[in-house]
This record gives sequence, structure tokens and C-alpha cells, in this order.
Amino acid sequence: MIKGGVIMMFFESNYKKRIISFLLIVLLMVGLLSINIFAKDDAFVLKLSHHHNVGGVADLVSNKFAELADEKSGGRIKVEIFPGAQLAQEREAAEGVLMGTLDMAFVSSSIFVNLVDGYGVDGLPFVLSSDWWKNVKLFNDSPVGELLDKSMLDKGGVNLGWGVYGARHLFFKEKDIKTLDDMKGLKMRSPEVDYFVEMYRVTGARPTAITWGETYTAMQTGLVDGMDAPYMSIVDTRLYEVSKYLLESSHMWATFNLIVNLDVFNRLPEDLQEIVLEAGSEAFDYVNEAAYEQVKGYAEFLQGKGMIFSKLSDEDRKKFAELTKPVVENWAKSHNAVEILNMIEQELAAN
Repeated sequence: MIKGGVIMMFFESNYKKRIISFLLIVLLMVGLLSINIFAKDDAFVLKLSHHHNVGGVADLVSNKFAELADEKSGGRIKVEIFPGAQLAQEREAAEGVLMGTLDMAFVSSSIFVNLVDGYGVDGLPFVLSSDWWKNVKLFNDSPVGELLDKSMLDKGGVNLGWGVYGARHLFFKEKDIKTLDDMKGLKMRSPEVDYFVEMYRVTGARPTAITWGETYTAMQTGLVDGMDAPYMSIVDTRLYEVSKYLLESSHMWATFNLIVNLDVFNRLPEDLQEIVLEAGSEAFDYVNEAAYEQVKGYAEFLQGKGMIFSKLSDEDRKKFAELTKPVVENWAKSHNAVEILNMIEQELAAN
């Protein structure tokens, strides 16, 4: 009996040692994975999500960034691009990249409106300059851009740059709208951003919040009568196929960002962090120049596709600006953005 008990104690002792050894190995492996959780074949793999079609501006800047990151790192950074909202629709992508469920995301700046302090100010009606390059400089090379980038960092995202789509215009499925009064009662697609909803409401239109990935279908089926977007977005997503009339209004500007989750960024070696920042900056320099050149021919392209153009009168633009002024002021007060709105006014006046 004693002999059997000794044997059992021996096996129990060895069993416990084996379990402890196994657990130590598992913990070691988990520790190593946490240091380099997205490494693959000696390269750091970043998954980049965007919600636009292949070939559009989102795809252009994403691929340029991937190309530059790969080239500058000697293949140590690989960027896998997932277009067409494969990983997430735009709002979910904005939330996901800050929470860490996505590595990187291309997102319209205004979609961060209720997520990051100050964001959304870039898309307010009648706030930015009519000059393309003044707006590019405002966000990429001024205290305004620096403050917004810091706000993004505080919320867990690293902004790699600001891109400009161009001025936003109004367009309609089947009604030839030429004045603000003509818009009364129309169902207008709005992004999921509060001041867009209020902007349409003060004109007498009926705002309908629809995510970007569903806008084509909403226009096609008549769920909405119209919407607004820059020329570039109309072309990229082929919205000219489901709309006939365009009213040039230039009432807002559209901007976009490429955001990296801060924890993902911090897990990169320091030299690769620098490369990510450099590649992002150069990708945005490239895409802002390319977009500026492309936009010049977009009106002619859309007219060639059968869209009929009108222009909002100076009188109606002034009326539009006056109607939306309280929307801008109320939004700035409720979103802690009065200071940055004043900064934008000062920067644009000085340059």
C-alpha cells in the first residue's frame, strides 16, 4: 500500500510539473504574440478598411500609402486593403479604428463628429475657403490641423493626413431643382451627422440619415429625392447613373483622413512608426494634387453622362448661409468647437 501511495505521489508530482511547464510555455507564447501580434513572414501586416469602390480616391490614397510603406520599409510593412466596406461601413470603421477592432481606416472627417473633439468643423456649411489649396494648408500645415490631430490622438487614433474631395453640391434623382424654395418637402439623404440633418431642416427639406454604402440604392429606389456630395464622390460611386440634375452650390467642403489605431501604431518599432508617418504624409500630398487635377474635368464628365447642371444664384447662396449660421453656432457650442471655429476664421483670413 505504501509503495502504491508513493508511486501515485510521484505521478501527481510529475503531472503538476508538466502542467506548470505547459502553462509557462503558453504564457511565453502569448507574451511574444502581444509584442508582435500582427507580424507575418517577418513583415508587419496592417489591414486597411475603406468604404469606397475600387479605383476611387479612397482606393487611390490607400494604395499609394501601401506602396510607399512597403518601399520605405524594405518590405517590413505590408498593407492589406479591404475596399467597398468589406470590413465595416463608414461609421463602424470610424468607431472600430478608435476601439482597436480595425488597424486602419479611410474615413470622411465629419464622421468622427461625435467621437473626437473638433471633428466635424471641417464640414460645416459656409465655413471653409473657396480656395482648394487654402483648405489643404489649413488642415495639413497650420495650428488648426495640429489641434485636430492631437484630439484624434487623445481618442486613440493617429491621423496620417488630411485629404480634400472638393466642394459639395446638391443633386437630385428626377426633379430639376434650381432654388432653395424648390427643395422644400424633398427627402434629402444626410450622412449620420447632426449638422447635416439640421442644415436640410432649415431649408424646409426632409433629411433622411443613410450610411454612405446605401446611398446608391436609396437614390435608385427613390427612398430619397436628392443628396449632396463633391463631384469626386458622384463619379467614384457612379451616382450619376441614378440622378439627373445637379445644382452647383458649393455650400460645404468634404475632407477625409487615414487613421491608424494608436495601440497598433505603438506596437511598431520606432523606425517603422516614422515610416508610417512619412508614407502617410507623402500619400496625402500625392492624392491632394491628383484630386485637384481630376476635379477640373469632373463637371464635363458628368454632363457627358447626361446630368443637367444649374447654378445656385448668389442671392440664394447668401440666403443659404444665413439660414445655416445658427446651425453652425449651435453645433460649435454643443461640441466644444467654438475656439477651433475661430481659429479657422483667423487662419483663412491670414492666408
